Amino acid sequence: MRLNCRFISTVAVFLFASLSIMAQTLTIDVQQKKLADVLTLIEEQTGYEFNYTEPPVNASETVSLKVSGKSLAETLDLLFKSKSITYRIIGKKIFLTEAPAVEKKVSKPIPSTVKGVVLDTGGVPLPGVGVEEKGTGNGTVTDIDGKFVLEMKNSANQLVFSCLGFETREVFPADAPKVVLKEEALMLNDVVVVGYGKQRKESVTAAIATISRDDLVQTPQANLSNMLVGRMPGLIATQRSGAPGEDYSNLLIRGVSTFTDNSSPLIMVDGVERSSFNGIDPNEIESLNILKDASATAVYGVRGANGVILITTRKGEVGAPHISYSGNVAIQQSTRLPSYLGSAEYAELYNEAGENDARVTGSTYIPRFTQKDIELYKNGFDPILHPDTDWINEFLRNVSTRTQHNVNISGGIDRVKYFISGSFFDQTGIYKNTRIDKDHDVNPRNTRYNFRANFDFQITTDFTAQVQLASQIENIISPGGGNSSIWQAISFANPLSSPGLVDGKIVKIQNGVGTVNPWQVLLGNGYNKRNSNNFNSSVRMDYDFSRLVTKGLSAHARVAYDSYYYSNRKYSKSFPYYLAFRDTDETDYIYLVPQSEESVWSNSDSWNKNRKIYFEGGIDYDRTFGNHKVTGLLLYNQSKYYSPALAYYVPNAYQGLVGRVTYEYASRYLLEFNMGYNGTENFAKGKRFGFFPAFSAGWILTEEKWIPKNKILTYLKIRGSYGEVGNDKIGGDRFLYLPSSYGEAANSALNKYNFGVSTNPNSSLAIVENKIGNPDLTWERARKTNVGLDFNMFSSRLSVQTDFFHEYRDNILANRSTEPVIIGATLPAYNLGSMRNMGFELDVTWRDKIGQVNYWLRGNCSFARNTVLFRDEVPKQFDYQMETGRRYGQFFGLIFDGYYNSWDEINALDRPVSAWNGNQLQPGDCKYVDVNKDGKIDNYDMVPIGYSNVPEIIYGVSLGFSWKGFDFSCLFQGAGNVSIKYYGRSLWPFSKSEESAKSIIRGRWTQERYENGESITFPRLSLNPNSESDHNYRPSTLWIRDADYIRLKNLELGYSFNEKVIRKLHLGGLRLFFNGTNLLTWTDVIDLDPEVLSTTGNTEINAYPLQKVFNFGLNITF
Repeated sequence: MRLNCRFISTVAVFLFASLSIMAQTLTIDVQQKKLADVLTLIEEQTGYEFNYTEPPVNASETVSLKVSGKSLAETLDLLFKSKSITYRIIGKKIFLTEAPAVEKKVSKPIPSTVKGVVLDTGGVPLPGVGVEEKGTGNGTVTDIDGKFVLEMKNSANQLVFSCLGFETREVFPADAPKVVLKEEALMLNDVVVVGYGKQRKESVTAAIATISRDDLVQTPQANLSNMLVGRMPGLIATQRSGAPGEDYSNLLIRGVSTFTDNSSPLIMVDGVERSSFNGIDPNEIESLNILKDASATAVYGVRGANGVILITTRKGEVGAPHISYSGNVAIQQSTRLPSYLGSAEYAELYNEAGENDARVTGSTYIPRFTQKDIELYKNGFDPILHPDTDWINEFLRNVSTRTQHNVNISGGIDRVKYFISGSFFDQTGIYKNTRIDKDHDVNPRNTRYNFRANFDFQITTDFTAQVQLASQIENIISPGGGNSSIWQAISFANPLSSPGLVDGKIVKIQNGVGTVNPWQVLLGNGYNKRNSNNFNSSVRMDYDFSRLVTKGLSAHARVAYDSYYYSNRKYSKSFPYYLAFRDTDETDYIYLVPQSEESVWSNSDSWNKNRKIYFEGGIDYDRTFGNHKVTGLLLYNQSKYYSPALAYYVPNAYQGLVGRVTYEYASRYLLEFNMGYNGTENFAKGKRFGFFPAFSAGWILTEEKWIPKNKILTYLKIRGSYGEVGNDKIGGDRFLYLPSSYGEAANSALNKYNFGVSTNPNSSLAIVENKIGNPDLTWERARKTNVGLDFNMFSSRLSVQTDFFHEYRDNILANRSTEPVIIGATLPAYNLGSMRNMGFELDVTWRDKIGQVNYWLRGNCSFARNTVLFRDEVPKQFDYQMETGRRYGQFFGLIFDGYYNSWDEINALDRPVSAWNGNQLQPGDCKYVDVNKDGKIDNYDMVPIGYSNVPEIIYGVSLGFSWKGFDFSCLFQGAGNVSIKYYGRSLWPFSKSEESAKSIIRGRWTQERYENGESITFPRLSLNPNSESDHNYRPSTLWIRDADYIRLKNLELGYSFNEKVIRKLHLGGLRLFFNGTNLLTWTDVIDLDPEVLSTTGNTEINAYPLQKVFNFGLNITF
């Protein structure tokens, strides 16, 4: 009985295990994966565990497996069907061992003829695919319809199918009638958007940089331009402000190539020119490409001289509706803030500066601040009349907030595909105490709403249509005097001029040093509330004439309509301030006496609007003849722009003709010709149309038969281009060829005629001749050359792209710098100038996997140096003072050579005479190099110094990894060969004998500090320093310094929940993440963010600081 029970139990267990194995079903679809990875997938789906040894099992062997709804046994049978491996299932373990040897019968080769067709995953025939009988050298290629016929030497051999950009596949003859090739994983996203079309990346011969949506959303920023920093070779992005609504980056492609400040790239969104892209939500973008050389930009002709940024927005795909939500909340802090002296130290050094000045003039100095004053500043016993105000902490919040939300839905059927997106963005400012009443708050704020809808219609087999609609509504609040006025006030105010706000009142001190109170500047100027609405629409229709006329021929037409409107309302009121003074009888009592009355709110309005209509129509051709592939494009476009702000109130019109021809042989020899033919309103008849051609070629060496397929060098391409692009603009001037007209002169006393009673005269402005026209003006031309090398190594784990470029630009449209002192009109623009710009770019990426960790490392670097070859300038006495032959915007100054440390040095007979301060120097003053050896230090000793405020070198290094749902990435970004010119309150103390002083002046020269051997970093102090008259504050290498920097631009850590959790939550995906932006900065720039350099040269503190962002968010898909 016991035996029977044991037998029944054993059978029951066996049957239960067998039924469990049969009941469990698996779904796996993998291609060319390691056997170890496939076994891991089976373990995850079944809970079973594999046991094996190597050898005989080769876990690194690549296998393919596709099963759906199969049992575990069926799956294992398919997996090991052609392998000498057998398996045994015991409990929850699967043991793999070597299968017994089977005696093989040797047969003679059997020849046969194989016919078939090769398709991509979309069912489209693939011409030019290599079909080879494995190991024999016997092969052929598919024809234009993807078909092939091959006489095999042995029907037992496998067939190898290979095509550039697709995974190589091996099949037996029985599976050859229909072969489907998948795109290579590294090539799936490598369809590059070019001007008016698309090309596969491997066939591109132009210089193009690309960034995907995944990379963009990895760096949440207030606008799109800031997301590009450090990520794309050739792009220089500098952010000059961090204020809400003003915190975009200025973009340059390959540096500066002209000295007329017309250097901004062309912006194209879905094939239509747009004035800006900063308001686009990154979740709406599919890809962003930068076109850099003439081959890529020639089709844009007159508009493409400074490069082109192409943005392609997302489209729907066939399938069920796919809903995604992305949201994040952030706190912001200023990256770097100025450091100022406290009141006691300010008063002591103020006295020292006054004493130094008195020594120069020989007068007797009476200290402005007594020892009692200084003691009161230190102990804080008299906080109203002897305040110690830290304006940075008094005025600024520790943090401000930012939030972003996006919801989009996409999907479609064969006939209609759609993508619809809506988003919200809100960012607040960092000022304190800005709410004047419940209805009025002067703190900066930017609120933006985005909507986009893209539809694709398959009307017939040959006829398709696209409809794209987008709208951006933005509300920006900014201080009435602008953010720059607030930061100027902070830099002007000294710590002892005012206690700031006292019980909500703006207080100043009677007879105090300094009159500026930042609170009065902020609250007393009200605020601006700007509302804008930008609407973009586009309709495109395509017709394929392949069946009616010839294969590969199609035509398209597009009409776009854009409308922009903004209104600005300024709210203002007079905000009272109070004067504080001590009661002469009751010295402990302080009066706050109002100096003005508060008024009611008033407002003023301004507005503007514009609209633009665009049309294009083109014919496209794309066909393959065996090894020959030919494409062509002929396109006409025109636009008309209407705006009340245009000069003469005349709409601005543009028209052009675009052409492109490409030829490709055997996927290795590439030729391309592009051209643009454009008209302009700015030149006289006979000069209005310009022709801008470009030629490029490429050679994919790894497709040559004499370079065998290998895993070391998997891809190698050489490419080069030459072409011309043009420019027809100089500022906002129009119709540059027309004769001049007459109008009122500038509104100044010099230009007024007075008549009537002398005590109250009437006046009239003089009538003068306006700017003269120049009928001889013609196109500014840029001749661009580019040579590039692209290669992949180590099974494409390493990818390298490098470019060398040279641009020569002449006939630069410029206004004259030399003209008579007295002239009766404004001289016209001329073709007057030439520049050279050259450099290189490097982009290196490494992607690999260690176990279950996927990781990547990427670095890019760009270098661009320009030289002014000729420009109109007044001749200088010495050649080294000419701007011609120098970098554009390079600073000029004296060469600082230390300090005079004694009266013996000052009184030395061989000391050069200073042209400033009446040559009355004293110890602690600057020494300068007498460059021209004339015994004088004057303007003739000023030489080129450092660089300009636009960096020549831009670089970025990023790295990241993913492991079991976790992902991490970071980006380091930096700039080199860039200079800053400190000026005024950025470093200099006591301007106007009353303004702020920074902590850096603690390193000033004094006799005591010098004799003690202390580090001297600042000249002797002086009240009211002036760059025009003061010896120590002339432009020099003391004030013009390197502004190189490197910063941790972005860091992100995320976690994606596994499928088990997602199923329980009934979601398609869930990811949580934290990221930070502008986290750390390494630079020698003092007290300023290195990006916030003045665009005009002299850098003061007048810009809202850049923000350090700490961001928390989640992504959900349904």
